[in-house]
Amino acid sequence: MILDQINITKSDFILSDIGVTVMATLPQLQPGERLRRRGKPSKLKLDLAAARIEHKYPDGIAPLDSQVGGHAFGDKKDTVGMLRAGDGCVLKPVEQPLLGEREIAFYERLQDSRDPLMAELRQYTPSYHGTIELEIFNRRVKFLKLKDITAGMTEPCVMDVKIGKRTWDPLAGPEKKAAEERKYVESKKAYGFCIPGFQIYRLSSSYVKKYGKDFGKKLNKESVVDAMEIFLNGTPGNPPCRDLVLQFLSHLWKILSFFRSQKQLRFYSSSVLLAYDAKRLRHTIRMKTLSNEGRMSPSGIGPMNFDTYLKSPSILRTSSFCSSSCDTGFSGQLTKNGPLFVTKAKNLSPATTPPLSPALVRKNRENALKRSQSLKRSGSLRSTSSSDKQKPGSPRPGTPPLTLRHHDPDRTQYENLDRTSTGGKGLNMVIGKLCRTHSLCNNFDKDIIKIKEEYATLLDELSTTPEEKQNWVRISMIDFTHVFPAESDIVDTNYLEGIENLIKLLETFLA
Repeated sequence: MILDQINITKSDFILSDIGVTVMATLPQLQPGERLRRRGKPSKLKLDLAAARIEHKYPDGIAPLDSQVGGHAFGDKKDTVGMLRAGDGCVLKPVEQPLLGEREIAFYERLQDSRDPLMAELRQYTPSYHGTIELEIFNRRVKFLKLKDITAGMTEPCVMDVKIGKRTWDPLAGPEKKAAEERKYVESKKAYGFCIPGFQIYRLSSSYVKKYGKDFGKKLNKESVVDAMEIFLNGTPGNPPCRDLVLQFLSHLWKILSFFRSQKQLRFYSSSVLLAYDAKRLRHTIRMKTLSNEGRMSPSGIGPMNFDTYLKSPSILRTSSFCSSSCDTGFSGQLTKNGPLFVTKAKNLSPATTPPLSPALVRKNRENALKRSQSLKRSGSLRSTSSSDKQKPGSPRPGTPPLTLRHHDPDRTQYENLDRTSTGGKGLNMVIGKLCRTHSLCNNFDKDIIKIKEEYATLLDELSTTPEEKQNWVRISMIDFTHVFPAESDIVDTNYLEGIENLIKLLETFLA
C-alpha cells in the first residue's frame, strides 16, 4: 500500500487491512480551510516513515528485541518474527508446517526420552513448554514456547553462530543445496561456521547495536575474528574480558565433549546462541579494577573494610590537596560546618572551633594566600612577637597562634609560619595547600562520576545473589528443524569441526 499525497480529516485512523495502527498528529483546520505553504494551497503529505506504527499483539506479548537470527518482523510483508512472553519464555513461529512440525517432534522427543544421550543433550537446549496459537496479522499462527536465554539480563548481548560447513539436509533438492552453498562462503570455508547476526551493548555508553545477515555474509577469515572481538566488547588495545571468554569456553567445552561421543544424530543448519549481560560485564571489570587498586579484598567479594574504602583516592583526594610529606591537612571533604581535616594540631581542643560558613572559609583562604605571598617575597621567615598592648590584627591573649605550612618550591621541606591574622579566627587546625582548581588535571565532574560508579558497583556486588553472579554468561543450542538420524556409526564431523574452530577462535583471546 503506497500513499503519495492524501487529504486527511482525522488525526487518528486505522489501516485495518495491514493490521497496524498509525497515529498521526495533524494541524487543526476549520471547515473549508486548506493547509497553506509559502502562501499557496497544498495537499497534506503524510510520511508513513515518520508516523508511529504500532502492531497489535495479545496482552503480555511483544516482539523479541534481542532476536538476531531467522526471520524477524519487518523483513517482508506480514513476516512474523519471534515474540517475548511475560513469563520468561520466547515464542518461535512455525514458519513452514513441515519444518515446524519436525522441530516440535524433536523437542517433544527430547523432553520425554529416557535415553542417556537425549538427557545429556537436554542440558544444552532451551527448556520446551509446548506450543501455543495466537492471532497475528488477522491470522492464526502456531508458536513453540521455549525458555528465553536472555531472561533477567538488563543489557543482553546475543550472537547466533550457525555450526557446520554443510547447512543443507539429506532431503534438500539441487536448488536448495546451491542456495545454501552461496551463503556465508568465506566464513564457512575458513571455520566451518558462520555468524548470521549479533547485537551488543557498548560498555562505555550502554548503546545497543545490531549486526544482521548482510554484515555476516561479508565476513571472511580475518573479519570473523574482528566480529567476535566486537561482540565480546573488545577494542584495539583493550582485549575482551578474560572472565567472559573463559565462561563461554566452559559451556562450549561441554558441548564439544558431547559431540565427540554421540553418533546417533546429525545436525544441519543448527546454531549455538551466545549471550551475556553487558551490565554484569561492566560490573566484573569494575570490581577487578578496584581489586587491582587494593580497594577490594583479594577474592573480589567485597571491600576490605569500610574505613579503607573511605580513605581510597576517589573518596579522600588528599594527594591533590596536600604534599606527600605533609602528615596532616585538609581531607578533601567539605561539610555544612566547614572543611573536614584528617588531624588537628596538638594541644588544641576541637571543641573551641566554631562552625565555619562558606564565606568565612573563602576569606580565610584569601588571607592565607596573601600572607604566604608576602613572606615569600621577603625571602625570610618572621615570627610575630607578642606585646603587652594588643595590636590590630594580633590574636587575643590566651589564644594559641595558628600554624600555616608553607612550601617554598626552591626548598625541599615545609617551613612553619605563625599565622596571626584574625581572618583565621576559629580555624585552629593545621591546614595544607587549599589551592585546587577545576582543570585538566583536577576534573571534579569526573571525580564525582567515578565515586558514584564505585558506590554503585559496591551496592551491586552486595545485592547480587551467587546464582546471578555465575549465570550472566549463557550458551544454548537452538534450531532443530534439520536434525536427522545418523546413517553410519561415526561422529557428526560436520558439527564437530565447527564447534572445535569456534572454541579455538575464542581461545585466541586468552593469549
